[in-house]
Amino acid sequence: MNREREKAGFLKRYPGIKIGIIALILLLVVGVSSAFTVEKEVQVSFDGKVYAANGKLLESLEEVLLANDLPVSDEYKYSTSLKTLFKDVIDVEIQKKISGSIEVDGKTITYLSGGETIADVLAENGVKPDEDDKVEPGLSTPLTAKSGTIKVTRISYVESTGIKDVPMKATIAENPELPIGTRVVKQVGQNGKANMKEKIRYENGIEVSREVITSEVIMPAIEEIIEVGPATTITMPEAVEVTSVTGNVTVEKSATGDGSAAINKDSGFKGSMVVSATAYTATGNNTASGTVPQAGRTIATWGGIPFGTKVYIPALGGVYTVEDRGGAVGYGIIDIYMDSEAECLSWGRQNIEIYFVD
Repeated sequence: MNREREKAGFLKRYPGIKIGIIALILLLVVGVSSAFTVEKEVQVSFDGKVYAANGKLLESLEEVLLANDLPVSDEYKYSTSLKTLFKDVIDVEIQKKISGSIEVDGKTITYLSGGETIADVLAENGVKPDEDDKVEPGLSTPLTAKSGTIKVTRISYVESTGIKDVPMKATIAENPELPIGTRVVKQVGQNGKANMKEKIRYENGIEVSREVITSEVIMPAIEEIIEVGPATTITMPEAVEVTSVTGNVTVEKSATGDGSAAINKDSGFKGSMVVSATAYTATGNNTASGTVPQAGRTIATWGGIPFGTKVYIPALGGVYTVEDRGGAVGYGIIDIYMDSEAECLSWGRQNIEIYFVD
């Protein structure tokens, strides 16, 4: 009671303070009331035009835009947050968000973004590229209506060690002393072997390249050396690199494979094997496949190898075609067509390595 009396006595002794307090309270009341009633105007840029938007100070920007028939939607981005009180808004720019898609991890994500760059779009959609991953367009590329599809390629590397084939190479030279159209193998080529350590690059889980880190030769590749008569055309498989051609010689390439079997990435062939090779000559009949046999082209094999299969025979320096069968031609045996009995006798029976082109 004493304190209340003292307070009342204080205000009586100093009436100016009492008046000041009352005035302050009235000012606050008037100010708050004004904030709810006083309006202001800002400029809103939208769709290439400028609009005047009027609103009360304590309304949100969202409320003002709606009241002025301006768009409020997730399809647009705003230079000022929609929750901002209108008293704090200066000018506003409304832009339509960019739409497109993201291809990543085997799926397609549709995006609608107000981001500034490709990196912003990926972050908005929870896509986190690793340091090695490839992003097209690049992460720092500005996002525009032309950005379209963003492709994220996952890149990974694996190191592998193993024994690999070392492909043979070949040199071909004209020998004027040989009959036209003939060829003689001076050195039979053979693929080599090496113990290799490789760095393999994968894109989205698919191997795209290999880089040899170290290579220790176990068995060196042997170069194929072929001499041919003048004006000779010789067919070589794509897997054998012809490093030198001299004289009047035409070299044609036989494409490797038709997609029906996998190509060995190291050798460039579908496979190889050592066979027992004999020779035969004209019988007056067509081959089992219906073709007329031809030296330098026709061979007979066992039934497990389809007609039309291309086989490279280094010992003969050319690509041959499986066109025939034979009663004595069992598994692991081939019969090579030659022009004469003398050539067949000279050849006899030889164990040779052959390479399957397709």
